[in-house]
Amino acid sequence: MPWRRKKSGGALESPGGRALAIRDGGDRDPVLSLHRDLNTAFDRFFDRFERSFFGGAGVGFFSQPRADVAESDDAFRISIDLPGLDEKDIDVTLSGDALTIRGERREEREENEKGYFLHERSYGSFFRSIPLPPGVDPDRAKAEFKKGVLRITLPKSEEAKRHTRRIEVKAA
Repeated sequence: MPWRRKKSGGALESPGGRALAIRDGGDRDPVLSLHRDLNTAFDRFFDRFERSFFGGAGVGFFSQPRADVAESDDAFRISIDLPGLDEKDIDVTLSGDALTIRGERREEREENEKGYFLHERSYGSFFRSIPLPPGVDPDRAKAEFKKGVLRITLPKSEEAKRHTRRIEVKAA
């Protein structure tokens, strides 16, 4: 059997040099080792999709886009990189105390050359919900999409601005 070929310091190794799983009783367990190897293979396979779907930006078929959130005295500003999308592919909603961003990317490619025909489709979607503190004025909210970057400005209400004050920090 291939998993019984080499021993290294008492532990069995696979032909590739990796240590095999050992049960508490010291028995070799090739099924557990195979299970672990298959999990690793699937993880590596899907990692490639997540990196390549949005050009390595950390957004994939099964994940969320990263968001930069900043607060100033008058507004909250959110910036999200969404390369490869158009504004028609993005949906931004503000309801209650949450900002929700949804998007979908669809890509189709077809080549018909001498001797071969290629037709590829790829689809992926994302969903991101960002909780917001009270005091956002939803009527003045704005969203702009330019060169693959979505920028959302959520102005604070006048009441929230009045209740905000800076506290001086003194050295002890």
